[in-house]
Amino acid sequence: MSIDPVSRRVHEDARRRPERPFPTVEPTFFSRFECKYIVDPAIVPGMREFLEPFTVLDSYASSADGLRYPICSLYLDSPDLALYQQTVEGERDRFKLRVRTYSDDPAQPAFCEVKRKLNSVVHKRRAGIGRALVPQLLGGDGFDPARLRDDVRRDAEYFRYHVLLTDARPVIRIKYLREAYQATGNEPARITIDTDLMHAVTFDEELCHAFGRWTATRLDGVILEIKFTERFPWWIQELVREFGLAQRAVPKYVLSVDHMLLEGRESAMALGGVLLPPRRSA
Repeated sequence: MSIDPVSRRVHEDARRRPERPFPTVEPTFFSRFECKYIVDPAIVPGMREFLEPFTVLDSYASSADGLRYPICSLYLDSPDLALYQQTVEGERDRFKLRVRTYSDDPAQPAFCEVKRKLNSVVHKRRAGIGRALVPQLLGGDGFDPARLRDDVRRDAEYFRYHVLLTDARPVIRIKYLREAYQATGNEPARITIDTDLMHAVTFDEELCHAFGRWTATRLDGVILEIKFTERFPWWIQELVREFGLAQRAVPKYVLSVDHMLLEGRESAMALGGVLLPPRRSA
């Protein structure tokens, strides 16, 4: 998609402004708004061109092969998939439990996350811990919070509280590649493009990106997410207008479980003791 004259003038004006310094460490917004879209891959090159005056690749993407880095999340849920149902039913106060990694390097931490959505605001807390501690934190014996730093301990105990509250256990791993941009201006914003979404039914503490019976999750495009803390920056409004983006719910966990059920692959979950929901149409 070519950029129209109005948008081109916007870009030229932005280039003429004095350059502003941007943070050397990109912030992860732990309390934020999120807008999600499914976009045609054909328009992604035009979107990259549009974003160039206003953003830079984040430090992870800029150093990754192909300028995209891997994310793999082990999602937890109750035996009756209560957290899945919260999202499906659109509950205004809901949360997800997951353990996220960015590589298969055993020396790298795993991040145990509680991602809560209250009305339209997303709050996220996560504890980065050694991978050997993950089975203990997920409910096994021997978890000793005193071994963790105070800041990590608080977030780890918050995660464990929600695990025990919901009797949550591993259900599925979800992985994808992320291309991420950080705003360079005074209005904090983050734009990510996620591709190659896949899932694998998982009932243990397996975090590996490579191992497992991975299946591509059916999706009519790539996932664009816009994250901001206070207000929608003007140039993002222009991005949405220029490319005709239509906001929609794009929960990767729900999409992956739905795809598995629609393909009739629910036997693995049933054998794992999960009470499956009715199949939903695509």
